[in-house]
Amino acid sequence: MKKLVCKDCGNAEFYVVHFNETQCKKCGLHLTHPSQYRREELQQRKEHLYLEIKRKAEAISKISLLKRKIDQCLDAHDQEGFKKFTCELRVCQHFLKTGRSNAKIRSKDKV
Repeated sequence: MKKLVCKDCGNAEFYVVHFNETQCKKCGLHLTHPSQYRREELQQRKEHLYLEIKRKAEAISKISLLKRKIDQCLDAHDQEGFKKFTCELRVCQHFLKTGRSNAKIRSKDKV
């Protein structure tokens, strides 16, 4: 069973006033509708979301750097560098779209 908390202050302790009405012990708000509550988020889920956002931000910055390197390779007519950075760019873009890296994509791009 999920724990409900007050939407305004985040407190999880309530007084029961009537059958369908509770009062928050901390802020005193009368809660009568389910929309006035929110579920308590699990700390583990918050950490997971934070890590996912952090990984995506790193992928975006890496994509930006790889595009710069590809432009430099095109200016210098460096085909080997262009192929190498293009393969890395595909892997990063795939990671950004799917949210996970795939070893098959990496091996296919290197061939």
